[in-house]
Amino acid sequence: MIRTEQLASDTIMFHVRGQLNTQVAKELSLLVFRSYHLGCKTFLCNLSLARVFDTDAYYHLTLIGEGLRDKGRNWRVISPPSSSGNQLILRTSLQFLAPPNLN
Repeated sequence: MIRTEQLASDTIMFHVRGQLNTQVAKELSLLVFRSYHLGCKTFLCNLSLARVFDTDAYYHLTLIGEGLRDKGRNWRVISPPSSSGNQLILRTSLQFLAPPNLN
């Protein structure tokens, strides 16, 4: 399941909940495509509630990020669920937001 949240007029966040597989990644890419054509410039993808990643899903996330960066847009992945996922995402060149500073 993917829930969208408009954070600003040009910023949108996608919250991915449940299993992240190829079908969900393709659904996410369609939502990103629509948001791009509506004028969004910054795209955030929250994976903190996602589980059971597969290699194809990572590949689609990478394609989304590369496509947006090629068009001058920002793509950020937030809170991968595990350290092994964290390493895999970094190898695929997705970008992360820095953790919030509570001070």
